[in-house]
Amino acid sequence: MKIQYILKLILVGFLLMLESCTDLKKDLPVATSGEVKIHEKGWSDTTDLNFHGKYLKTKNWETAECKTCHGSTYDGGTSGKSCFNCHSPFPHEVKFVNGISHKDFMISNNFPLEQCKPCHGISYTGGIRVDKSCSSPECHATVDSVAKSPDACNTCHGVFRAAPDDITSFAPPRGINGDTLESSRGVGAHQKHLLTGTLGKSVKCSECHIVPSSVSEAGHIDVPYNVSVLFNDTLANTPSADGLPNPSYHYDSLKCSNTFCHGNWKLSKSKSSNQFIYSDTVIVGNKFSPLWTKGSSQVECGTTCHNLPPVGHITYTISLCSSCHTGIIDNTGKIIDKSKHINGKINVFGTELSF
Repeated sequence: MKIQYILKLILVGFLLMLESCTDLKKDLPVATSGEVKIHEKGWSDTTDLNFHGKYLKTKNWETAECKTCHGSTYDGGTSGKSCFNCHSPFPHEVKFVNGISHKDFMISNNFPLEQCKPCHGISYTGGIRVDKSCSSPECHATVDSVAKSPDACNTCHGVFRAAPDDITSFAPPRGINGDTLESSRGVGAHQKHLLTGTLGKSVKCSECHIVPSSVSEAGHIDVPYNVSVLFNDTLANTPSADGLPNPSYHYDSLKCSNTFCHGNWKLSKSKSSNQFIYSDTVIVGNKFSPLWTKGSSQVECGTTCHNLPPVGHITYTISLCSSCHTGIIDNTGKIIDKSKHINGKINVFGTELSF
């Protein structure tokens, strides 16, 4: 009886152990060549159908699943097998070949420049893992082959030029998607504002945008485009008889509204020392809302920002404007001193008055 009892215990124990082992091991891969393999046979063989390069190609070169075993930086992880043993360059999340470009990857991933530093070094000039400088003639450089850092403003906005203080190179005619046409949202009237035009002086970037000190500064690349235009400088804080202009940019319509520089101002006769020029109690601008992508038609003299003369001003022909606005406009209506036009001041009889 005792022998039968013992045999029953052994049988039950064996069955329980068999069931437990089955549960534990049922998801493990089949062993090949005598040891447990995570990947298929031929995974490292470039000529094999199971070569991992062919597999990753079917996944559009997405390597996130590799991190499970090889670690978040692919340098070993729980597998103890570093990808760097085979790959000299860092395995990018999306490979920069086969139709998926470096630029496309950066744009779609919100310009993750910090991710470049573990391999390319803190200054992007080459690191321990990859001795490849991003600042080189074949990569990030000026048109004169002068090396530039990838975190320079004109990596994303504009073009590289030899002069480091050339602010016009920091903004489109080339947008972050490579656009160059003025009709493109990302290009628009940037250059018209940055360059001294026919009607006024250049406009500071800070008049319309917060200018970050670095590419990684909070509130730069991590905010939606529709809230990145913030009028908060001189012209946005120039009061007139109506108070502050309260400018805004409408992302959907691509129009600026209530801007001082496009006619949102009012002069009160009761507060003027030159009351004789008024035909009404106030002189007003046209409060025009220019379309960002429409070009020079949005700033036509005498029809957009204000009439000639402005509404509320006594009637004058354009040839007589220079009689009062001395040194600013000539008798043909040409602005001859652009620094004193659209500058937040009233320039009349050689003096400069506040609104």
